[in-house]
Amino acid sequence: MKFILTLALLFGFVFCFAQCPPAEAFMKKKKTKDAYSLNSQSRSGSIASDETYEMSFIAHPGLDYRLTTVLGEGSVGTLNYEIYEMVVEKKTEGEKDTFKKNKKVLATSGNAEALEFTSDKSRKIFITVSIAGGDKKKLACVGVLIETKRTEKTGF
Repeated sequence: MKFILTLALLFGFVFCFAQCPPAEAFMKKKKTKDAYSLNSQSRSGSIASDETYEMSFIAHPGLDYRLTTVLGEGSVGTLNYEIYEMVVEKKTEGEKDTFKKNKKVLATSGNAEALEFTSDKSRKIFITVSIAGGDKKKLACVGVLIETKRTEKTGF
């Protein structure tokens, strides 16, 4: 009896302070299978309400990407995200060329549920995530799912 009670307390302690599940756990069971598979650059983590967190990944040529952000079960608040890349723009003033990095927003939480794109070159994509209106005393679980598939070749 003592062993069972100790074991129950141990499991209760472990589950009470458990971290967020891995990104694979955020995948919903799909009724229809598609060609996308979960990329190893997907992440999940605990975040605080009204704080902004950033992650990045490398998009490779010849792949189609689908990016999705998911708020974990039991987490409270509104999930906001912004997906962008930094692009270098060249400006010519007289005989002098200047280069400046600018933020090019690809999608925000107000646009679409998932962002789908094809990369024609290697590029670094940034994702910022925040939760509005959540419980400030309790961390929320968030998953950023990056799914990929080979781009279909067209032409002759």
